[in-house]
Amino acid sequence: MTSLDDLGFHKGSIGETIVSTYDADRQPNAAPMGIVIESNERLLIRPYISSLTYRNLQAKRCAVVNVTSDPELFYLTAFKEANADGKLSPALFEKAVTVDAPRLRAADATVEVSVAETGSFSSERAEVLCNVQLVNASERLPKVYCRAQFATIEAIIHATRIKPFLSGDKQMQERAFRLMELIEICQDVVNRTAPNSRYSEIMADLTQRIQLWMKESESLR
Repeated sequence: MTSLDDLGFHKGSIGETIVSTYDADRQPNAAPMGIVIESNERLLIRPYISSLTYRNLQAKRCAVVNVTSDPELFYLTAFKEANADGKLSPALFEKAVTVDAPRLRAADATVEVSVAETGSFSSERAEVLCNVQLVNASERLPKVYCRAQFATIEAIIHATRIKPFLSGDKQMQERAFRLMELIEICQDVVNRTAPNSRYSEIMADLTQRIQLWMKESESLR
């Protein structure tokens, strides 16, 4: 039986995944999210309390943790407006086996979970303890390691934090600027190792989004 250890999760470290849930209208939602495991039977999700993922976890009491190394999936689920019609296509999903939640069809593996407890991680984030119900992994051929692929995922994860940080206090704005510097490093890696690729297109889009967020932030000061 496949376990969380088999998928590369390690106790004490954060695994970057995409968490998918149904909303009140049973529309699928998904968002990149770091996962921490307590054991092969339990894991922690720490969503922002303002997020749709958190509201869905409260209402439905379940989710699917999708494991993938595809930057496109991280990009489309992090920035819904990048999708056709500005929202995630239902065709990306299929219903999970053991819980009332959607799972990404293209994920390399999925972990179906039910909510056991909900607490507070910080003033902005909740901590949701989940029981693992089912781990399912596909049999895919291994792929050559591409630095651009993982640099793009890293940049997407950083970018999801920049917009809220820019609208915060001076300390949060400084954190946003540090993240921008990290994204510039990622973009340099992508442009050197995979120019004129989908990875470079995503990086260019992220740069445009950040510039827009900065202009919006400046106009509110």
